[in-house]
Amino acid sequence: MIVFAHLAAGCFAVKVDTTDTLSTSITDTLTDTITDTLPTTVTDTLPTTVTDTLPPTTIDPPTTIDPPTTIEPTDTIEPTVTITDPTFTDPTFTTFSTETITVTTITVTTEPPSDCGNGVVEDGEECDDGNSSDTDDCPSTCKQATCGDGFVRAGSEVCDDKINDNSYEGCAPGCAALGPRCGDNVLQAVEGELCDDGNQTAGDGCNACLTENLPGECGQAVALPQPGRNVASQIEEVECDLDLPAEGQWSRFVGSAGSRMPTTAPPMFSCGTHAPGWLNGQEPSEADGVVAREVCFHWEGETCHFKAPIAVQNCGPFIMYRLPTPPSCALRYCGVD
Repeated sequence: MIVFAHLAAGCFAVKVDTTDTLSTSITDTLTDTITDTLPTTVTDTLPTTVTDTLPPTTIDPPTTIDPPTTIEPTDTIEPTVTITDPTFTDPTFTTFSTETITVTTITVTTEPPSDCGNGVVEDGEECDDGNSSDTDDCPSTCKQATCGDGFVRAGSEVCDDKINDNSYEGCAPGCAALGPRCGDNVLQAVEGELCDDGNQTAGDGCNACLTENLPGECGQAVALPQPGRNVASQIEEVECDLDLPAEGQWSRFVGSAGSRMPTTAPPMFSCGTHAPGWLNGQEPSEADGVVAREVCFHWEGETCHFKAPIAVQNCGPFIMYRLPTPPSCALRYCGVD
């Protein structure tokens, strides 16, 4: 700032304010310099230099993933029974399948056609002679008679047990001769014979191939020789014990049928039947005499689905059983070696 002052001597003086000029100069110059130069240099150079020259950011390794959860093994599925007919719930039915793991396929004889016996050969029939005789060439099944059909043809067959394998008390192959049996005058101890005098006469010391000095009624026991009764049998048949000896008669297992009843449940469809029977209890000793026991029949997964009271006696050389008619069909008493 310049100030003019009028002095008395006719002169005037000029006052210069240096502070203002310097301040303005410094302010303007510094401000412009800082403003124009510093921000541009910092902005243009520093960030670029930092960005371009700094090492790249280190990326942490990915998080370790835990191993997959171990999956527990699934539960074991029990084998199932395949039933051909979905209505098959009772052993009285004749259409059935088998337990696929332990039992062989069982063949069931189908019922003869409804018109069998009218004398006219129709669909499903091999013959029809108009009668119900089972001893001629066309039995009541309307199928041509053959060895193995279970019918004995008069004049051409001596026997026919449907198996015909020469088993004890059975039939020889070809149906032309009987198999080994009590009364053939040959002692067959392995089949349970204690004697064999070639006859069935009582009172001569040997009755039904049993010595007559056995205790109680042991000498009167009737043999059950059917091979299919054995738990281990693979014979394909379906039988029901409706034709047992008369009520109150003692029976014993002989030959291929076994020597006694099993004391554990056989599989269903074994022993040549639907529901196999087994002794639910211990065998008695000789000193026990006659004891009461129970037979259970294995059916529908229940080892004691049907029951029947029996009597048992240990005769020494064998065990005999007083067996009632089973409560239903097809039920059968089983044997075991």
